[in-house]
Amino acid sequence: QVRFYPVSEQELDEQREAFREGRAQIRIEDSEFDFADYRRFLADNAEDISAFQQRQQQAFSHEVTRWQAEEEEAEAQLLPPPTDEEEVDGDLVSADLNGSVWKILVEPGQRVEAGQPLIVVEAMKMELAVTAPRAGIVKRISCQQGRPVGPG
Repeated sequence: QVRFYPVSEQELDEQREAFREGRAQIRIEDSEFDFADYRRFLADNAEDISAFQQRQQQAFSHEVTRWQAEEEEAEAQLLPPPTDEEEVDGDLVSADLNGSVWKILVEPGQRVEAGQPLIVVEAMKMELAVTAPRAGIVKRISCQQGRPVGPG
C-alpha cells in the first residue's frame, strides 16, 4: 500500500536529490491489505473517482494539444520555409537513409570541398556522414540537429 503526503517544493527537491544519491530514507510499514474494504471504498467513491478521471483525461488531452502546438511553432521558427527543388540554385544534398541528425558540421556561407562531411546522421546506432557532392558554398541548411531526416 502506498500513501502520499503533502510536502513543500523544497522538501520534494531535497528528497529527489537524496534518492538519486542513494541517501533516501523511505518509511516502510507492514500492514495487511483488506481487498473487501478496498472494493467497498471504490464502490462508495465511484462517482468522485469517475469525475476525477474525466478531469484528469481532459487535462492530459489539453496538455498534449498544447505540446503539439508548441512543437509546431518552434519548428516553424527554427526551420527555413520549404522550397521547391526548382528554386534551388546548386546541388540539393540529402541523406541516403532515415535517421536522426546527430551533428551539423557546416553553416550557411561556408565553403566546402567535394567529399567533405556536411552532417552526421545517426541510424541504427551507426553514425553516417552526408558529404558534399562537389566543392561550393553552403547556401542553406534545411535540417535541424536532433530531428529526423529521410532520403530524398
